[in-house]
Amino acid sequence: MKRNLMLKTLCPILCILLASCATTNSISNKKSLHGMVSDLRGEPVANYSILDQNKKVVATTDERGFFCIEVNRSCKKEFTGSKEKWESARFNFANIPANRLYLLQIKSAKDLKDEFENFLSQGNYYQAEKTLLKCREASIKEEKLNLYESILAYKQGDFARAKNLLLAAKEKSSAKEESPETCKYEEALNSKIQNTNQEKGESK
Repeated sequence: MKRNLMLKTLCPILCILLASCATTNSISNKKSLHGMVSDLRGEPVANYSILDQNKKVVATTDERGFFCIEVNRSCKKEFTGSKEKWESARFNFANIPANRLYLLQIKSAKDLKDEFENFLSQGNYYQAEKTLLKCREASIKEEKLNLYESILAYKQGDFARAKNLLLAAKEKSSAKEESPETCKYEEALNSKIQNTNQEKGESK
């Protein structure tokens, strides 16, 4: 009788202990990853999505630019970040302690445009092309990208490609009137094409 009573008493205790161990195990296998996203001026970027390897959103930055991700210790600690009109980013927490804040600065669409124009003015077309890739990842509108690519082709002396890209940009544009800068660029491009065609005609 006493033995049965002891068994009845011990069984619930054992169950509680096992459940407690399982919970502790589960908690110890978890790791909190903390990060902050800001622009080049140090201003926080809110609503910036953090995605895992499967492109699933696992966190979003708050109004202060902070985010927190709960992961298993055995999982990969690599993530990507994206937001329209902002530079895409890659986060790698592999060598970052759990209590260390991961800080990352990203470029806005304006910063990317300025970077692209600076490389063009320097004649550094290789870096300008790399910046264009960043612009594409930042989900900048297709007509803007076509215009940037057109200007790059113009600078590289490929006027036919520049013209085709400009026409593609105009077709996709929702604006009723072109900007004065675009009109001046188109005039310069048409003039270059005309001069090139004349030179080809004279050399025949």
